[in-house]
Amino acid sequence: MKRLTLIRHAKSSHQLPLVQDFHRPLNGRGLRDAPLIGKHLKKEHHFAPDCLVTSPAERARTTAAIIAGEIGFPAAELREEPRIYEAPLRDLTAVVRHLPDTIQHAVLVGHNPGLELLANWLCGPQTITGLRTGGVVMMELAIGSWSEADPGCGSLLTYFYPAQIGGGKQAV
Repeated sequence: MKRLTLIRHAKSSHQLPLVQDFHRPLNGRGLRDAPLIGKHLKKEHHFAPDCLVTSPAERARTTAAIIAGEIGFPAAELREEPRIYEAPLRDLTAVVRHLPDTIQHAVLVGHNPGLELLANWLCGPQTITGLRTGGVVMMELAIGSWSEADPGCGSLLTYFYPAQIGGGKQAV
């Protein structure tokens, strides 16, 4: 068994029209929600992944770094993976299938619609509908090697997003 957690970046800013999508930062709500997500993961799920792989986009990298800090994951061990940014399903499955088998629990921090597609590909159609910003999908995969990740090998353990744990628009 392997465990895979997918985290969509926290809320980002659309208020900077001259900033390219790749460089969009988190907005105020995202900067409040990201630490809340990390604290919730640590307290409620005893979250201790073996690796944390993030899209290199600013909003994803910032989300990953903040969560890593909250859960005690070494910042120096965060890994950026360019294939996660604006990734179609085939690229995300390639990232998962090429994880080293020494890793038991991997985290991908990225974007929608890719992460939602990946969750539904692994766990079955309509497992997740509308993965929200800051949303966390935790699943268990019935595989011994990451290379065996195939449709339906996963089962959803939990899905939550900031508004369910005291964040989101409620925190404004």
